[in-house]
Amino acid sequence: MENRAMNRKGFMKLSKGIIGGLAIPGAFGETIHAAASEKGEGAVLDDSYLVKGLTGMARANGWFDAHWGACVLAGYYLCRENRLGEETTANIRKQLDAVIRLRAAQFEPLPEEAADETLIEKIPGSLAPAITGGLRAHGHAVIFTSLSTKALRDVPRMAQPALIQGICGLNRQIAKIKPQKPGDQPAYADTQEMIEATFDSLARFKDLLGRPSVPRPNFTHMITHTEALMNLEAMGYPVMARSGYGGHRVHIGAPVPEIDPTTTAMAERVTLEKIMARDYWENEENVDRWNRRWDVTNNRNGDWVADGHLFKVLYSYHRLISRIKDRETVRLCSMILLERYFNPDVQGG
Repeated sequence: MENRAMNRKGFMKLSKGIIGGLAIPGAFGETIHAAASEKGEGAVLDDSYLVKGLTGMARANGWFDAHWGACVLAGYYLCRENRLGEETTANIRKQLDAVIRLRAAQFEPLPEEAADETLIEKIPGSLAPAITGGLRAHGHAVIFTSLSTKALRDVPRMAQPALIQGICGLNRQIAKIKPQKPGDQPAYADTQEMIEATFDSLARFKDLLGRPSVPRPNFTHMITHTEALMNLEAMGYPVMARSGYGGHRVHIGAPVPEIDPTTTAMAERVTLEKIMARDYWENEENVDRWNRRWDVTNNRNGDWVADGHLFKVLYSYHRLISRIKDRETVRLCSMILLERYFNPDVQGG
């Protein structure tokens, strides 16, 4: 077991999820600031969303089904760690409630058992087989482990045997997947290098902007995978985080697709500010899409976006951008990453 001891100052330095002036209108002035506390100063959700999220993960019918519980956890932390304001938080709560309602059986409480906080360690303890040897399932073992361990530390009353067993089972499932093996690239020197490599990788795809018909690789999970490894280290598992570097290298190394030089890119660009604004969350067309099943032909921004990925990518991205000094890099990567969430014609991302 790794040494979990870490002072609050060290933890805060690694785990701040602060948005700069690009991110949320009116949150800051012209410079990037750090929050005064881990919980920030904006509106927050109550911890019933942590309880629901953990339950939704433990009850998942297969590892992919755990997306819905994980998204509820990410939505909670997105609101807790950033100054979103009452209106944005209320709209996020409304969509999280829709996720819970539409998959009511998955969020039904588990039979009550005595909690044992020491059981929490079983979850990161089950991770190694799922990340050893390369990339499996777009990094979901790391993503699910990171979120659930973080949440259980905040609501240790949920550290009940059946719930812990259910979440550990996700890692056992993913461990059975044949990994994509890393090449000969050297390991990252540290977490900061890993984060910077992720943004450098995203920036390579700038020529895809405005060309929705060109298939993108999975930018969403590149971001959530990166944050999950960062968070593992922040929670006191640096050795485990480093063991995931090889798979991460595979993940962000996707090639840039060829682009027909005769095509013209559309001018409209999405920003993080637009995604976090009230208009985005209250847009009737968005809400209609989110509450219908995803369909590759007719509803590409369906429940794949709002139920499974929108909250996780925003939570993770807000945490990562505080570690990138170059604001132009953040601006460019925001457009590349979030185009998928703004334009349903975008293929992949």
